[in-house]
Amino acid sequence: MSAKANYFKLGMFIIVAVVLGIAAVLVLGAGRLLQKKYTIETYLDQSVQGIDVGSKVKYRGVAIGQVRRIGFTADRYSNRTAGSNEHSYVLVEIEVTSLPFATVSPDQLAENLPREVRHGLRTRLTSQGVTGTSYVEIDYLDPAKYPPLPIDWEPMNPYIPSAPSVFTKIVSSAEDLFTELDNIDFARIANNVELLIVSLDEKVNQLPLGVLGTNAAGLLSDVRETNHRLQKLLDRPEIDSLFKDASSAVAGLRRTAESPALTNSVAQLQKTLRRIDQLAAGKDNDLEVALGNLRVLTENLKELSENAKRFPAQLFFGEPPKPSQTSP
Repeated sequence: MSAKANYFKLGMFIIVAVVLGIAAVLVLGAGRLLQKKYTIETYLDQSVQGIDVGSKVKYRGVAIGQVRRIGFTADRYSNRTAGSNEHSYVLVEIEVTSLPFATVSPDQLAENLPREVRHGLRTRLTSQGVTGTSYVEIDYLDPAKYPPLPIDWEPMNPYIPSAPSVFTKIVSSAEDLFTELDNIDFARIANNVELLIVSLDEKVNQLPLGVLGTNAAGLLSDVRETNHRLQKLLDRPEIDSLFKDASSAVAGLRRTAESPALTNSVAQLQKTLRRIDQLAAGKDNDLEVALGNLRVLTENLKELSENAKRFPAQLFFGEPPKPSQTSP
């Protein structure tokens, strides 16, 4: 009986442990199971090496979902377009649980996502470090610099355009640089440089180096002679005396300018000028009367001078007597 009881207890313990484990899984995963998820698709015109199904999707470093599916746009939209499908991109479906610009719901997502795309919302592949795994990053970029890829179909899910990754831009720039280098004709450049050197050599050989050397020697001799004459001129005692006299004159002028007598003279002159200004300002009426009298006197003298010119005898004898009136 004891052995059967032990088996019974062991079986009950195992059953209870399994039930508790299932309950824990349900409790811990209930939030994730009940959490709403929405699918957004994007198209990439580049290699998606580094990401796979289950790779993280981040918005500015914050995880908001994961990659759900990776395929080609031609497989999904080949029969949905009226014409031929000229563009075949890599189709990446991402499953998000939250977005920064709206509460995730079908209506808000359909309303707000196109507006955010016009503002520059883009997806691109980003590596974690130099050799780390990649993930899909959602961020705002310059919409003019990164326009959406041309498509001729209507996406089945909400759509976010993509932008090339930083690594892709570096590789593309390097390829463009090497292409430009390949287009440069280095052989032609080297040939032109060689021709230029030969031409310069010929021009140098054509120069009259002998005449130029003779002229240069003559010019150097003239410079030396001029320098020698200038040195003799400066060595004359009259030059030293002239410099001393000039220094003495400058010192005398400085002493005169700094002397108290000159300062007092300037102050006295300023004082005299102020007095003259005050006198002229206070005697304006007297000056006007004097000027009027002087003007009258001048006019009288002018009239007397004119009379003397016409009647000189009148100046000495006066006016002739008036004729007497006699009766007839």
